[in-house]
Amino acid sequence: MRKLPGLVIAVLMEGVLNPASASPPSGQFSYTEHGRVQQAANATVTIPAADNVSSSYTIAPGGDTGWRMATGDAVIAVVKGALTVAQAQGCASQDVAAGHAVVVPAGNLRLRNAGNQPAEFEGMFFNLPVGGPNPLVDGGAEPAPACGGVSATAVVPNGVSAAEPARGVTAPYANGGHGADASGTVVHSLEAGKDMVVLTYVLEPGFSTGWIVHTDEMAIITKGTLGIYEARDGKCQKVEEYTAGQAWAHKPHRHLGVNEGNEQAVVRIIGFNMKHGEPMPVFGSNMDHIDFTQSPPADCPRLR
Repeated sequence: MRKLPGLVIAVLMEGVLNPASASPPSGQFSYTEHGRVQQAANATVTIPAADNVSSSYTIAPGGDTGWRMATGDAVIAVVKGALTVAQAQGCASQDVAAGHAVVVPAGNLRLRNAGNQPAEFEGMFFNLPVGGPNPLVDGGAEPAPACGGVSATAVVPNGVSAAEPARGVTAPYANGGHGADASGTVVHSLEAGKDMVVLTYVLEPGFSTGWIVHTDEMAIITKGTLGIYEARDGKCQKVEEYTAGQAWAHKPHRHLGVNEGNEQAVVRIIGFNMKHGEPMPVFGSNMDHIDFTQSPPADCPRLR
């Protein structure tokens, strides 16, 4: 996990963007990078209008979550050590090494650490009941499924802890869609071999992203307010506004985000489908998740 202090983004971006064709970010920010890993296989992640949690987890050597019910898809991104990930659906089990992520469909799952060092991973859980328990650490375990090849024995959870949780409720988009269907559900198609990243940004009052396009993403705001602007009907319009406890899932599209409040905006970002390889050291570690080279729309050249 990396933590970097606040920076003046306009200075950071100097020499990276052509100011004649792009609108650089402005203001101050800081960030924590929780982990960047490679997607192990092609998969889909369904994010409906419901509660969602992103947490950093640790399982001690010999630790085990026991069988747990996931009411929606889960993404398990291992950043240290290794895990055995079992799922009742199909009675499947797989070993996931550090630097890789897997998607587990809704249903019963079990994570255990058979190694001799702690296993650290980022866990993302979608379609949760609003205000329900924190996945993997709260509540009791489920009965073992009838899966002899995986585990037909009940397991008492042990050695599992969670830190820095972010929780927020997605809702149907009234002003644009961004890949959502009529119910507000977004489906991200994850490509094997590409990267995903989990970060927390702290955006100071007055911060603006400039005009950007990002890869498929999920975001949860835990403090403050963030406004999203697009060019609509010949002018700049605020099409979305998110406050603490809310979340969104967006497909790539051109927009601008700004903290118009008087307090910090804290946002957990999960970015998918980035090119695998060494990230560029701009705005966190991942310029390939957020493309700052976008030209402003002709009918919305600059918000401020």
